[in-house]
Formats: sequence, C-alpha cells, structure tokens
Amino acid sequence: MLCSVFAAFFGVQSRRNYLRDFASDSAWLYIIFGLFGAGLFIFIVYLLVLLALSYA
Repeated sequence: MLCSVFAAFFGVQSRRNYLRDFASDSAWLYIIFGLFGAGLFIFIVYLLVLLALSYA
C-alpha cells in the first residue's frame, strides 16, 4: 500500500495497481498514507532549504 501511494505521487503507478487500489473497500488507509507522504515531502524540502541557507 505504501508503494502505491508513493507511486501515485510520482504518477508512475501501473493500471493494474490503480484498479486494485480503487477496488478496495476502505480509502482511509490511502488517505492516511497520502497525508504522511505529503508531510514527509514537505519536511524533506524544509531540510533542504535549511541546508541551502546554511551555505549561503
């Protein structure tokens, strides 16, 4: 499931996995993993900005 969420972030998910994911009964896990992935992405960008500013 985590791989499906990260693949969806990059837009490289296969059609088979896409259909499998949307056939599941609960969307809550995908929402939770999606929010976690978005938060992780924002945190990484924040750290990269801090790193870049420390060298400026």
